[in-house]
Amino acid sequence: MLRRVAVTLALLLVGGVIAYVWPRPTEAASPWGNSYLPNTAVFSQENRELKFYDDLFKNKIVVVSFIYTTCRDICPVVTARLAQVQERLGADADKIHFVSVSIDPATDTPAKLRDYAEAFGITRNWTFITGKVDDLKQIRYKLGERSRKLTEHGNTILLYNDATAEWSRDSAFSDLNVLASNIRTMNPEWSAGRVEAAHATPSSQDAAPELPGQSLYMKTCASCHSIGGGDRIGPDLVGVTTRRTRDWVSNYLVDSRRMRADGDPIVLELAAKYPTVRMPSLSLSTDDATDLIGFIEAMTYARNADKRDAADAALKPVPASANGHQHHHH
Repeated sequence: MLRRVAVTLALLLVGGVIAYVWPRPTEAASPWGNSYLPNTAVFSQENRELKFYDDLFKNKIVVVSFIYTTCRDICPVVTARLAQVQERLGADADKIHFVSVSIDPATDTPAKLRDYAEAFGITRNWTFITGKVDDLKQIRYKLGERSRKLTEHGNTILLYNDATAEWSRDSAFSDLNVLASNIRTMNPEWSAGRVEAAHATPSSQDAAPELPGQSLYMKTCASCHSIGGGDRIGPDLVGVTTRRTRDWVSNYLVDSRRMRADGDPIVLELAAKYPTVRMPSLSLSTDDATDLIGFIEAMTYARNADKRDAADAALKPVPASANGHQHHHH
C-alpha cells in the first residue's frame, strides 16, 4: 500500500503544474516524511552539513524550488519571485522554510550558492543545498524533478507541511498574492479569514483601472526590475526609452536571445554589468512589448510629475500674515 501511494505521488509530481493537494493521512499511516524523503547528507550555502529530511523538512512547512547557479534564464526569475513572495508573507515567513535544490551539484559549490543567495538579498529561512551528484539525483527523483538536461527544468515549486503530510504543487509565475495565500493554506493554524483576505480584491468602485501592460509587467519584470526604485537584479527601467530607442526596447523584449547571439553591443554591455541574470525569453508578441513599454513610460511620467510637483512646492514663497507682514520670532 505504501509503495503504491509513493508511486502515485511521484507520478503526480511529474504531472501538470497547478495545485495538487493530497488528502491528509493519519500520522501513523503517513507514507511521506522520513518514510519517503531521503535523509541524505547535503551542504548548505554556508557549507554546513545537513541531513536532508531531519534538518530541512522535519516538522516544517517547506517551499521547494530547483535551481542551478549558472542558469541565466528561468532560475533567477523563479528565485527573485519567491523572494518577493517571502516578503509578502511578512511575519508568517518566520514559520516557513524555503529550500532550493541544486540540479547541477557538480558545479554548484556551497560558495557559489552563497554568492547566488546574496545576489538576491536572501538572508533568512532559505537554504540552498548541494552535495554529491548521486545523492542530489535521488533527492530530485523523490521530489518529482526528472529533467534529463539542465535546460529542461521549469518553474514548478512544491509546498509541503510535514506535520500534516500534505503536498501541493504550484508555479513560481502564479500571481504573487495568490501564491503567498496558497503557501499560507499549508498551515491549518492560520485562519481561513486571513487566507481569504489574501485573495480578496478591491471592489470595482475602489479599484484603480489597470493600465495596459500592468499585469504583464508585474508577472514578467517586477521581480528583477523597478521603475524608479533603483537597480535590482537588473537595471532600473525608469526612462528606458530615453536611453534606448523604442524599437530597440521592443526587439529586446520580443527576442533577447537573438540579439545576444547577434552580438548587439548594448545587450553584451548589460550582460557584463548584470551577470547574475540575463534577459530570459518571455515569448512576447510585438503587441505585448508595446503594452509593456507604454506602462513603463506611464510610470516614468508619473514619477517625474511627482518630482516636479515636489520641486514646485519647495519653491513657493512662505505665506504672509493677514496684515501682509511675515512674523519674525526672536
